[in-house]
Amino acid sequence: MFRTDYCGYNFHNPDRDTIYRPEGRGDYLFLHLASKMDFYFPYESVDMSVYDQDDDREIDTKPVYRDGIKLLRVTGRPGDCILYSPGSLQYYQAQKRFINSFAHFTCEPSEIQGVQIPLNTIFRPADDEQIIEILRKLQFEYLSKQIRRERMIDLLIRELIITAERSLSLPTGVNEQAVNYSMLTAFRVEMLNNCSDEWTIDKMCALTNLGRSQFYHYYRTFFYTSPKDDLLAARIDKAKHLLTNQELHIAEVAEQSGFTNIYHFNRYFKRECGMTPGEYRRITKR
Repeated sequence: MFRTDYCGYNFHNPDRDTIYRPEGRGDYLFLHLASKMDFYFPYESVDMSVYDQDDDREIDTKPVYRDGIKLLRVTGRPGDCILYSPGSLQYYQAQKRFINSFAHFTCEPSEIQGVQIPLNTIFRPADDEQIIEILRKLQFEYLSKQIRRERMIDLLIRELIITAERSLSLPTGVNEQAVNYSMLTAFRVEMLNNCSDEWTIDKMCALTNLGRSQFYHYYRTFFYTSPKDDLLAARIDKAKHLLTNQELHIAEVAEQSGFTNIYHFNRYFKRECGMTPGEYRRITKR
């Protein structure tokens, strides 16, 4: 279970304030910046290839020393995030105003193993609005002390980590691709939620205001599949659910799942599930 003993939303410290924890803390720290700050990292531990992808990132390659440690200064901008691991140096200073949102948390090692967020490294999510909202909810829950508070905090921290992971796989910044991702995600949810409707490529392009080649390109880039395969998978999933209702004939299941031809339904279902709809129904009936 994920737990927090301290968190803050839109937290203000004195201007130009400095945080210096040479040995870090015994917990993780997820930090979201709302003002410009300078971060200092052990010089040899910095993976410059991570920052080289960001042309706007300010990095002072001239080393800075504190307590005998050689440090590299990297500037964090509003919208940036960092996830500090337990025991890691935490050293950062506001260039002027000090505003951020954060969550200190603990968990079992197995619960965070494999998380696709670079530790002790500044990263920039494509869209930080969800991250900000989760941190706001987390602070509210932390202060409210309502029933099942610990369970809600656990869920919110998990959501925070997953949201950050997903955002890292998207194009960064407020640009054409990021806008297209938000728009296409909303469209995809609408399409898959209504998978039994007729969805032609012309209809898809009209609803997304994209040309055919653009639509196919962005869809595969963002969702790693084609719209046709995505829609087919949703229809098969719906058919599998409907087949558990013994009141429905297989032809009715096909129609309600978006298949206008029973023969196509049987063929696609067997291809995807390795058995006919009738065989699937007999198995799930047991």
